[in-house]
This record gives sequence, structure tokens and C-alpha cells, in this order.
Amino acid sequence: MLFTPWGQLMNEIRGSLDDARHAIGDWFSSLYGDLHSMASACEGALRDSRGTKAGLTERNLRAIQPAAATFLRRHEIPAAAGIVLGPEMLENDVGAVEWWRRGELGSTQRIVFNLSPDDPGFYDFATYEWFAEVVSTGNPAIQGPYLDYAGMDKYILTSMVPLSLDGVLIGTAGCDTEVRELESIVMPIVRKIPADAALVSKFDRIIVGNSGRFLVGNRVGSLPQDSIRLDVPGPALGLQLVAAPRTLLR
Repeated sequence: MLFTPWGQLMNEIRGSLDDARHAIGDWFSSLYGDLHSMASACEGALRDSRGTKAGLTERNLRAIQPAAATFLRRHEIPAAAGIVLGPEMLENDVGAVEWWRRGELGSTQRIVFNLSPDDPGFYDFATYEWFAEVVSTGNPAIQGPYLDYAGMDKYILTSMVPLSLDGVLIGTAGCDTEVRELESIVMPIVRKIPADAALVSKFDRIIVGNSGRFLVGNRVGSLPQDSIRLDVPGPALGLQLVAAPRTLLR
């Protein structure tokens, strides 16, 4: 059996990891670029729907459906898209989640969330990182992987960018992506790395891994001394690629 010299192997890992992070960064850059475009389209739709009125109503929010549908047609992986507005932005004092799911034959279906604080199933979106971070900083964010709100045991990533109206930050615009769908993009990339490798969140949660060492949703944990971490370029989301040499090759 032939063994690759350790120094040569580490150079191969680092080189393939660098290629992988740029390929993944390009995908996220495209996604977030189109989220910013969707946010601009939603702003225009809200402004037109509101007209001369001072505030927004829930009926005004339905006007963003074409912008969400356009985004979903452009990207095959995200399962749903829309906007989220804070409690102070609507007359109902609870805010709104105007979210549209990809349907069949290019259609979209509106998802209804429970926004009644007194109900057991209350969807307290204002406490979620993807909302709180974006509205406090004005920067894009990503959260996950986490189990979906509908309880279908699917791991989800939520990607968000700021949403403004007349120069005022009013909420977020974004999309949900099922991790198993994202794997069709990321897995072929990380499989080219000659090591156990994974895409991880800024909280060290594993998003996609190429081996049993890195399981979706787990934390990375301790790694061998020769492990490598590289930041994923593109939007400042805190994503990293991590690689741990397979010790049997030493």
C-alpha cells in the first residue's frame, strides 16, 4: 500500500480547501445578491401598495408575492422566500411574516405563521438571530441549521438581508433553504477535499460534511492538531470550511 507523504497531503488538503471555499463563496454571493434585489423589489411593491397612506397594513404585504416568486424561479434550491416586519411597523402591533413557499409548476403558496403571543404555537420571530441581528446591524445574516418551524424534522438555513422603506429599516427579506437540498451544491465540492471536511456556521454548527466525523446540526468539537480552518469569502456570514486529515493516511 502506498502512502502519501504527510507534508504533500497537507498541501493537497489546503489547496483543495481553498478551491472549495471560493466555489461555496460564489454560490452564497449569488444567493445574497439576489436577496438584495428581492428586497429592493419588495420595497417598491410595498410603496406602491401603500400609496399615500402613512402606515402599512397586512393587505399591503401581499404585494410582495411577485418579488418572492421571481426569486424562487431564479434559485432552484431555496424552498421559500419573503419578508419579515417588526411589531412597530404594522397596525397590528405584532409584526408580520409574509412568506411564500415554492409550489408546483412555478406556483407559490403563502405560509401562515401563528403570531399571537398568547398561543402555545406563537412564532416569536423577533428573538431569532436572522431577524434581531439584521435589524440591529443592517448587515446580512444566516441562521442554522435548525429544525423547521413546521415540525417536519427538516434541517433549515434561513438567509436574511435588511429591508428598508423610504430609507428606514423596517425588517428583513430572505429565504429558507433545506440542508438536504443545499447538499446537492456543497457536497460535490467538499468531496474533492482529501480529508474529513465540512461547511460550518459561525457558531461551529455543521451545515454539510463529507464524512461521519461531521454530522449536520452537530458542533464541530475538538479537532486534530493538523486541522485547517478557512473563512468562506463573499457575504460576511461567518461561514468557514474546516478539514481534519484522516489519520490512517499518516
